[in-house]
Amino acid sequence: MRVPILLWLSLAMSSLADPAPPPLTFLYAVNLTFNGAGTLNIGQTAMGRRVAYPISGGTFSGPLMSGVALYGLDWGLTDNRGVFREDTIYYLYTNDSAVIMVRAIGIGRNVHHTFETSAAKYMWLNNVVAFAGSRSVVGAVGLDVWQTNGTRAGG
Repeated sequence: MRVPILLWLSLAMSSLADPAPPPLTFLYAVNLTFNGAGTLNIGQTAMGRRVAYPISGGTFSGPLMSGVALYGLDWGLTDNRGVFREDTIYYLYTNDSAVIMVRAIGIGRNVHHTFETSAAKYMWLNNVVAFAGSRSVVGAVGLDVWQTNGTRAGG
C-alpha cells in the first residue's frame, strides 16, 4: 500500500511541532554574600578578564532542605565580547548537618548547577542537574534553583 505524499508530509510536519518545555521542580532559594576585600583580579588572560570573587556565606531554603551557605569561590571570566562566564563552587550546610558541594557553570544567564554529597539523605542530589534564575537581593546574590525532572526529588 502506498501512502499518499501529502499524508506522509503532514505526518512528518506534525512531528516538528513545538516541544513542551521541560518540567522543573523548585529545589531552593539561596542568598550568597561575597567578601569584596578578598576579590582577586587575575587580569586579562588569553580567554578574557578573570576575577575571583570569594563567597563568604549566606542562607538557603527549599521544600526538601535548608541551612547556610558556608563559603566558595566564583572564578568569573568576562570574555572579549563582554559575556560573563560563571564557574563557581560553593558549599551548603543543611540544618541536619549535611554538606553539599554545588558547582555552577554557565554563560550569561544560562547557568546549570550540579551537586556532590556523601550524606545518605541527599544522595539523590548527586544525579540532579538544576538551573538557576537570579533575583535582586540587597547585599547578596539571590538565586532560585530549579531541578530538571530527569531524577526524582528526595530519592
